[in-house]
Amino acid sequence: MRSVKLSVVINTKDVANTIVRTLRSVSFADEIVIVDMYSSDGTLTLARKFTKKIFQHKDLGYADPARNFALSKASHEWILVVDADEVVSDELKQIVLQTLDQESAADVYWLPRKNIVFGHWITKTGWWPDYQPRLFKKGAVSWQVGVHRLPDVKGKEVYLPTEEKYALQHFNYDDVDHFVTKLNHYTSIQAKERTEIKDFSSAVVLEKFAGEFAKRALMMDGVEEGMHGVALSLLQAMYEAVIYLKQWGNQGFKVTKPEDLGKSLQQMQRIWHYWWADYQVRHTGGFRKIYWQIRRKFQM
Repeated sequence: MRSVKLSVVINTKDVANTIVRTLRSVSFADEIVIVDMYSSDGTLTLARKFTKKIFQHKDLGYADPARNFALSKASHEWILVVDADEVVSDELKQIVLQTLDQESAADVYWLPRKNIVFGHWITKTGWWPDYQPRLFKKGAVSWQVGVHRLPDVKGKEVYLPTEEKYALQHFNYDDVDHFVTKLNHYTSIQAKERTEIKDFSSAVVLEKFAGEFAKRALMMDGVEEGMHGVALSLLQAMYEAVIYLKQWGNQGFKVTKPEDLGKSLQQMQRIWHYWWADYQVRHTGGFRKIYWQIRRKFQM
């Protein structure tokens, strides 16, 4: 019997389609704590088969504002935070238990996260290793209000190796409809969170789209994952553009001055040409590398 006890903490909201898979994967824990934002789809009925420690929190549209409340309900010294669309593999389970059985080398352990998008493990476009501080001593991690912000941590930190066996499995987006539904929800929140903009322009929104696509597809090698990587890069570029457009809408769709659309499109083209040349520089050698270095220089 372990001397160090583990609490698993999960925040939920209408996750009846995934919660059982998640709860089965963490059944090894000494305690499972669920904080629910008033689900209406049977989530709680399913959850009660695994734990009695279920609490409710005002629905604020996303999990982060309720995470600290959830952590406060954990009874044990060590906490493992798992989202309702994540799974702890058998290999990761053994690693977590071995870590607790040994004299701890840290207060916070960062786990890599394996994101499954459209049925494919995404290893490019900035989605791997996607480290998250999920195993920690109580009091060492706290979340701030805000969408997709990493929490604050204190104490000694250790990053587990960037290997699949150490990773949380995150079943992120089932299909494009799923992505677009979440995009619409989270971009509305982030449009309100971000700093107010005084002047809007079509040039800026086009550059935001072009820049994010170039970053994901080229800087972060998304093109190497074929259609999955290109599709995800396009969708994430759209995410950034939609936030900007919603900020515009929140401020009354202020009319902008006439702009040179051709110039804006040329700027998009320059962005993509530059980062395509940069991609070639990083993936070729010899005279081809020199050629692309020259091409990149002239796109600046």
